[in-house]
Amino acid sequence: TPNVLTEMSSIPSLASFSSLNTGSDRSRTARDFVSSFSPSLKSQNKKTATTTMLLKTMKKKKKTDEDKVENNNRRGQRERRKVLKAENSSRRDFVSWMTLLLAHSNAMFLQTGHKISAFAEQQQQQQQQQTFTQRFPTLFKPFLGEGTKKTIKTTLVEDRCWTLEQTIELGPLETPLRCVVVRLSSGDLWVHNPLAPTEEFFQLVESCAADGGEYAPSSSSASSSSSARVASIVVPTYALEHKIFARDAHERWPEAEIWVAPGQFSFPVENIPNAYVYGTESNVFVLSESNDEAGMATKQPAWKDEINYETLDVGAFNIANKNIQIKECAFFDVKTGMLIVTDALAKIPLTPPVLSSKEKLLLVSKRSTKDLQPDDTPENVLAGWKKTALLVSFFFPEHEELVSPSEVVWTDGWETNFESISNRLLVPPVVRTLLYAQNPRAVRNWVDRVSERWGESIKSIVPAHWDAPIDANVDEFRNAFRFLEDDRTDPFLDGDLKRGLAPIAKAILK
Repeated sequence: TPNVLTEMSSIPSLASFSSLNTGSDRSRTARDFVSSFSPSLKSQNKKTATTTMLLKTMKKKKKTDEDKVENNNRRGQRERRKVLKAENSSRRDFVSWMTLLLAHSNAMFLQTGHKISAFAEQQQQQQQQQTFTQRFPTLFKPFLGEGTKKTIKTTLVEDRCWTLEQTIELGPLETPLRCVVVRLSSGDLWVHNPLAPTEEFFQLVESCAADGGEYAPSSSSASSSSSARVASIVVPTYALEHKIFARDAHERWPEAEIWVAPGQFSFPVENIPNAYVYGTESNVFVLSESNDEAGMATKQPAWKDEINYETLDVGAFNIANKNIQIKECAFFDVKTGMLIVTDALAKIPLTPPVLSSKEKLLLVSKRSTKDLQPDDTPENVLAGWKKTALLVSFFFPEHEELVSPSEVVWTDGWETNFESISNRLLVPPVVRTLLYAQNPRAVRNWVDRVSERWGESIKSIVPAHWDAPIDANVDEFRNAFRFLEDDRTDPFLDGDLKRGLAPIAKAILK
């Protein structure tokens, strides 16, 4: 290189070196010769050292990079092993979880299946317990043959009095029908107005003989029950719905006496034997006008001192050209102060009874018969109940208008009509207009007898229809009959009477 050539030009020539004579001169000259190389050698050594250091640095960096790569690879392998381990663990957990889930689901399925099966069996058993056969034809569902009725039981006085309720149905219209059971001091049961003869009804009656009157459903019939003894079955009036099930009750309790209100009749066939109507000829007895009659020439029931009675001359109907006098017996439980009547009094509740069908109430609630079924709301259900009460009470109430042969419409104002008859003790419009108007004097005589005989002892009234029990005293009892003194007192609305009850009453009272 140029630098080396420059350095070499300054070196003495070999000739000059060899011309030296003495050894000392040669030694000095050799040192000078070597010294002349020092700068270039030093520079070269320095560069070589730099190069070597650079190579070492590069090699070290390469190794460092390789170590980093290897470390990264190792770290990656460790991470992959962790992930794989986690995945394997997750798979195991998932399998375990799915196994547990399947086992739980299987158990739940089996449990649900058992529940569904038990529920279906319970429903079937309940259906069987609520099924009956109606052997005499009536206007009410099922008219004749097989039907179903649900029965509910209510305690009125602990260990003494209970009511059992079903419904009677005519088309979409339903009203409560009530039986009263009294446990006498002897432990025997007194059954007033027996209902549709379902197994449920019979068992509920028999449960009143147990301590506390508790009901324990059983699949067996009462004929095998030794704890229940129904001693008396009471038919309180003439109406079919209050007497057609007496025979079924007697077949269930064959030792019971049947006590019937006077004035019973049959149509169109007359003088049907008791054995056909009640299932027995010898065990049927007719109540007199009162159990307080002087001398008591006729046979009186064994329970007459615990449960008194007074018979009301309801009215008369001309049936097959015969004037048939019909009657109703009212009963008074001396121990509790409870007056038990059938159709004489009622209290229409402000809200639907427990057994009322929502579907039927919604159907009746429609403004027009052509409207679609309304939504199931409390307002619509309540409207249906109020309209039902008006229809049952008056047949053709004021605001129900026939606008065409295929459409009936309710006009505004019907709620005011409902308010005029609801939530108060009254004589039902049908009974007052069609029956008591025939002979007000006889009805007034009965009211006086009841008031004078039991007076201040009256604490409550239990009718066979609508609401019960009704807290009422003797003054409220008499007040319900104040129209007997003057038919302009406490009148029903003319609009409710004029198209239904008024024309019928005019024909009857002619």
